[in-house]
Amino acid sequence: MTLSVFTNTQVISLEEGAADMFMNYILNPDESRQVQAVQTYEEKMMSKAINLPLTNGIDEVNKKMILGGLADLEVGDRFLCNGAKISDLDSAEAKYYLRLVANLNNGQNLTPEQAQVKTRVEDEEYTVMSKLRDEEIDEK
Repeated sequence: MTLSVFTNTQVISLEEGAADMFMNYILNPDESRQVQAVQTYEEKMMSKAINLPLTNGIDEVNKKMILGGLADLEVGDRFLCNGAKISDLDSAEAKYYLRLVANLNNGQNLTPEQAQVKTRVEDEEYTVMSKLRDEEIDEK
């Protein structure tokens, strides 16, 4: 299992045991004990990450990555957790999820669904503008 965590500017990619440890040790499950895709950062998450034991797939590298990603957040910021496997931070998929997090935290108090719609519209506009710009370059 893969877990990617998208903060304001960073992506934390965790595999297998490390993903399970992050979900079970740091994140807050809902009433039905499910971990929601959109989480709201709380100070206690950093405390839990600092105390995260080096076991079950968590090594020094993973722990530093987790601490760095959480340090990117302020109390009340929302971040995204999903099963996307991101290997290139410059990929369209990574950029999409980072824009989605930006829309979650842009001060407009959008619901996750509203932020997703806004991101999709922006993504379509970006794609159209990129194609137009590429056509202009090709014409020259």
